[in-house]
Amino acid sequence: MDNLTCREHQSGDVHDLLGIRNAIFPPLTVEQWRATEPDMTASLAYLGDECVGAIPLEQRDFQVAPGAVVRTAFENAVGTREDMRSKGIGGAMIGAAKEFLADRCDLLLVYRGGERSNGYNFYVKSGHRDLIYLRTATWQPRETEASGAVLGLEELYAEEDAVYRTFMATYSGYAGFPPRYEGYWREAMNRMIYDVIPQETLYVRYPATGPLQAYVIAGQREARVGGEAIIVDEAAAVSPQAMAQAYLCLGAEALSRGMKVMDYLSNEHPWGSLYRQLGFEESLRGLMIMGQIIRPQELFKKTCLAPELIADLRVKVWTPTMDCVLSEGDGANREITLEAKDEYLIRLLSRRLNLQAAVESDLVSIHGGTPEAVGRLSQAFPYAPWAYLHIDYL
Repeated sequence: MDNLTCREHQSGDVHDLLGIRNAIFPPLTVEQWRATEPDMTASLAYLGDECVGAIPLEQRDFQVAPGAVVRTAFENAVGTREDMRSKGIGGAMIGAAKEFLADRCDLLLVYRGGERSNGYNFYVKSGHRDLIYLRTATWQPRETEASGAVLGLEELYAEEDAVYRTFMATYSGYAGFPPRYEGYWREAMNRMIYDVIPQETLYVRYPATGPLQAYVIAGQREARVGGEAIIVDEAAAVSPQAMAQAYLCLGAEALSRGMKVMDYLSNEHPWGSLYRQLGFEESLRGLMIMGQIIRPQELFKKTCLAPELIADLRVKVWTPTMDCVLSEGDGANREITLEAKDEYLIRLLSRRLNLQAAVESDLVSIHGGTPEAVGRLSQAFPYAPWAYLHIDYL
């Protein structure tokens, strides 16, 4: 298709963009879309003057390790016109996005499921690789005594300072989510996804009054008996017992509404063992965060824990799709080359790889590196646990 053009969305393109998007996904109005700009942009595909594809992109900060925050663009509501699918248009839009985001984003990310689906395989073909796997955990609560209070959004917003402190008490050693700050919860609950999929939000706090010890935020997406209360955020400042009380309080509310409770768990979720004690049943993995690198050198700088450990190393990388210098070093007198598949490079630079173990198991090769240099590089990029919170989904 010689007359195919892919480029970044401009303000005047909103009707073209929504024409593609709203034909596939729950619709947005022009006003709702404009309320997301400038954080939300898009990659658009035109065949001549006709728009045939759109990939909305939310630009957001993302914490890949405690203290290591990178700039990302999250793909969402990706689609092409029905008669133009399977013609390479989606891949062309992703290629264009990587070009026009190259001056402001380090990673291109997407929430995705269905590892055997055409959609998942499209992302793999376009260069995305898996960073975290998630499974659903579903709970049918039973009658039990529970203390706490079931409140709403206004009560949540009124004590965001306490919610923030409680969140940090649980997740200060974790990553895999946008960095938190007072005001984050109000912003998150006003994202575009809640325009297209409205929900009643339940803010469960424990205890009912007094200093906050634990909270759970959940959403009922359909105001009817049955269905699920989907947990989008939870944390405890004091103990697992406080967290358990908050879950039991949510469970009692869900039971009164004839609902189950559901959450998404990573392997490293801080409350995974508590879920199992309460009786949550876990599925096979079904959701993941996938990504690909836009700026490898920027990622290297932003995610390196201890640059002084490798200041004397010129670090290069070779993958099947990339040759580049990650770091020139400071007066470097030694050059090493990381040789790896693309999935191991993005995991290393996203702090999702134990480099020492990967080298020892022959997943990553290092040319020109002594064991001592490999050890220092491993210390500079230690593995970081990720915990997924569904409040971040879009």
